[in-house]
Amino acid sequence: MLFKSDTTVRYRLGVSMLLLLALAACHSDKPANNTVSLQQPGVKYTVYEGETGRRKSVLLADSTVVILNSASVLQVPENYGKGGRAVILDGDAFFRVKPGTDSFSVTTDKLVATVLGTSFKMRSFSSQQGATVYLLTGKIRVGKSYHSATDNQPEILERGHMILANKEIDLMEKETYHPEELEAWVSDTLRIKDATPMALSRTLEEWFGIEVDIRGDASKARTITEAVFFNAPLEDVLSNLSAQQDFKYKIDRNKVVLTF
Repeated sequence: MLFKSDTTVRYRLGVSMLLLLALAACHSDKPANNTVSLQQPGVKYTVYEGETGRRKSVLLADSTVVILNSASVLQVPENYGKGGRAVILDGDAFFRVKPGTDSFSVTTDKLVATVLGTSFKMRSFSSQQGATVYLLTGKIRVGKSYHSATDNQPEILERGHMILANKEIDLMEKETYHPEELEAWVSDTLRIKDATPMALSRTLEEWFGIEVDIRGDASKARTITEAVFFNAPLEDVLSNLSAQQDFKYKIDRNKVVLTF
């Protein structure tokens, strides 16, 4: 996870994350276009879909790079770059935005992020109530994409800042995290250390944008002391770790079942 280890911050984030996880629904079995209502009327869109357990790189017309995670859907309008740079996301993606005179925006069913030129990671599945934004470089303005009865003020983020949001309880909080962990995600260097089965499942969900279901008795499973993977797809990671923790696994679209 991309959170600071400081005790006070960890407590605040822990409470917020528990709210997010408790109220989040499961992923749908496959990428689906659940954000049609966010499209501009009369405009055609090119739709990019992430592959299960793998990342997909998308190069936009202005040289902005998008790393699309599993079961994620990116919608790019045909008029992108012609007086505006606005895309729609349903899922998990990293954006390295090319500086330009027009602002770049990403809209989901919960949040909208607006920048000129920066890099950030945004996670917002329409099938879940929770959403996050992590800023890596530059500055970004993040606000709710829906009208709130309590607070519609956006937040300005700088490096090391993040947003935790939950639409069902109308939550949007500005917090901090370790940027080095997002840099590791961008470089696709997965490092797992001192991980129990539960910690492993959370790491895999965050890294690959999947849902992990643990079955059987995992209480006696060995803790993974340390494992490092470079540019490894989900199948390779699970194959290696299953031998270390003695579990069987099954990948079914965007869901992974670990059986101990």
